[in-house]
Amino acid sequence: MESAQTVIFTRRAFNAIVTETIDKHPIETGGIFLGYVLDNGTWIVVENVAPGFKSTHRSAYFEYDAEFVTYLANVLANQYKGNLQILGLWHRHPGDMDVFSSTDDQTNRNYAADCPYGAVSALVNCDPKWRMTMYHISQRGEYSPAEWYVDEGDIIPEELTALRYPDTGNLPVFDMHGVIPPRQDVPGNTGKDDGSGQDNMPASGTEDADSGNTAPENPDTGIAQDRITGFDRGDLNSPETLPYTFGMAFRDIKTIIRKLMNGRRHAHTDDTQL
Repeated sequence: MESAQTVIFTRRAFNAIVTETIDKHPIETGGIFLGYVLDNGTWIVVENVAPGFKSTHRSAYFEYDAEFVTYLANVLANQYKGNLQILGLWHRHPGDMDVFSSTDDQTNRNYAADCPYGAVSALVNCDPKWRMTMYHISQRGEYSPAEWYVDEGDIIPEELTALRYPDTGNLPVFDMHGVIPPRQDVPGNTGKDDGSGQDNMPASGTEDADSGNTAPENPDTGIAQDRITGFDRGDLNSPETLPYTFGMAFRDIKTIIRKLMNGRRHAHTDDTQL
């Protein structure tokens, strides 16, 4: 991936960051970015995950509620047809301090090292107007400034923000074991209800026709199997490989968050922390 990185926020995600800052002012807070990484170096932030009921907020210290973040990330990702993944994080700093503390830096590097494309991390300041500084951290721990924008409806392809069930046209069918997978091998499958009681869904995968960037869609996970950051997937093409489910994905995510939190508990408390 090229070194130049661009971060695009949906209006919903950006609004959530600003309102979270307002809600916790003047102390620190933060959140987690959910979305996609495209092959051209563009990061699409679809959702911002709130820090949680049991998160810690102080004037120069912030800590996520790992249990809540895991749960809410699962809930939010499951709303979309695409495979949202954790892209990075943001937090507020006091005053005009728009550089990372040593503890922040270690957290960023630890997280980026576990992610194939690195991670993005942002600092929010209110001095006095709200502003945000964005960085990309490579897997090797190298920092580079990243430009960021808010989509006004003409940047992010609609396919990347498509909901799973936006209307009554493709409601799921259940049996005693759960949802019956939609039939995708029927010629002329249109994704519309034909009155048979079975959903007819088009083949998975969404593509931006202009750029050729593809965000693969997997109705069983909501997390891209080939883009889950920091985990050994093994040979996904092997018939002996079990499907990587939502539960498995978020157990792994929870492990990473706990590792980062445990590392920070042993850090010097005189540093400004996440």
